[in-house]
Amino acid sequence: MKLLIMNILLTMLISPVLAGGLSSPQKNTQYSLEKHRLAERFVFTALLPGDSIHQLNFRYPDKKRGLKPWIAPTLLMSTGTALHFATNTKNNAHEFMQENLAYHGRVDDYLQYAPGVAVYALNAVGMKGKNNFGNSTAILVKSFLVNGLITDRLKYWINETRPNGEGRSFPSGHTSKAFMFAHFMHKEYVELSPWYSVGAYTAATTVAYMRVAKSAHWISDVLMGAGIGIFSTELVYLTHQYKWDNEHLKRFDIFPFQLGNQKGVTLVYTF
Repeated sequence: MKLLIMNILLTMLISPVLAGGLSSPQKNTQYSLEKHRLAERFVFTALLPGDSIHQLNFRYPDKKRGLKPWIAPTLLMSTGTALHFATNTKNNAHEFMQENLAYHGRVDDYLQYAPGVAVYALNAVGMKGKNNFGNSTAILVKSFLVNGLITDRLKYWINETRPNGEGRSFPSGHTSKAFMFAHFMHKEYVELSPWYSVGAYTAATTVAYMRVAKSAHWISDVLMGAGIGIFSTELVYLTHQYKWDNEHLKRFDIFPFQLGNQKGVTLVYTF
């Protein structure tokens, strides 16, 4: 509330200056517009520090606005929720898959990560995506955490029984991760070629099919998972502040550790 009041007061103070600059015939129009943009940026960003979600105004770094990116995840999650309560439809879909398209392998356990691995493989061979290494990694880590939080909480709260008799079916964790990574690759490489997106979403859809075909999930689970995966990544791209440059990366240190029989690495960031 205090920040909101400060923004309003500051806008009231700056507006007369801007108005005078824009109305004066002696001033260059381009110069006045530039002053206006700088002042606006100061009002709406300088007082609000950090990497946060203070501005959910659907404005992306490339200045595009709109609800178009949210249509697909909304439809997927809505359909998944509706089918979750349609027991007959879920059972019929499950029976059809088992009779005609059954699957019993473990490729889905690895394929879910393929789009994310592909992004770093492409970077390694010189095919740079939309963002540098620091920002893309920060986006991926935050997407993974947001996606995991949403998916895991729903699994525990709903505790739907799987087709194979196990618990925590809704939504599909494999599918949500697969579509999170796929949407990440889409956002980074779609401007280079739409085929990167086609490949990423094909891999994610294959994971969803395998989860249903091996009786690990209902069709409602994978639809909901796909929607959550896309939603999580899109939300992070919307709120990310793109400050993870080389200067931030220099503040990271990685140390190996051993605690009893447990071994691993520790990631340390110096503020």
